[in-house]
Amino acid sequence: MAQQQRQQAEMMLRRRVALRVALGAGAVLAAGMQPLAAQQPQAPSGTVTMEQTQVSLLANAGWGHGTLTYQGHSYRFRLHNLGVGGIGYSKMSARGNVFGLNKLGDFTGLYGSVGAGAVAIDDQLRGGVWLQNPAGVRMHLVPTRRGVALDFGADGLVIQFEK
Repeated sequence: MAQQQRQQAEMMLRRRVALRVALGAGAVLAAGMQPLAAQQPQAPSGTVTMEQTQVSLLANAGWGHGTLTYQGHSYRFRLHNLGVGGIGYSKMSARGNVFGLNKLGDFTGLYGSVGAGAVAIDDQLRGGVWLQNPAGVRMHLVPTRRGVALDFGADGLVIQFEK
């Protein structure tokens, strides 16, 4: 009896995860973003480094800061993220390239990503993560995360320049 209830609970959790991933992917695409695979490679417009702390318990929230280097200047920014799916606590540092940035003002805003992963103490996602905003600015980040966390679902990352 207990095993049957556990199997039913696991099946419901899988369905919820699949629904969240589908909804997250739809939200990212509905924001007017092209699939990243359909875009042609180009030279980077700039580079970014960032640090973030993330806390998850089904929903997740994160906060942090970073630096954009663009046209020979450095610009500090804050970042916040909200998402669905996940459990745990982790700290992330990332570095990467920015593509499609034609003017500084296009860098800020909401970036979308859909994915899954796990962090156990110290983990680097070697292939990197692609994020894109509605202005067409894309970032390819190689993050290193520390902590214990399981992520599944969709995330939105909001970037604002510091004043």
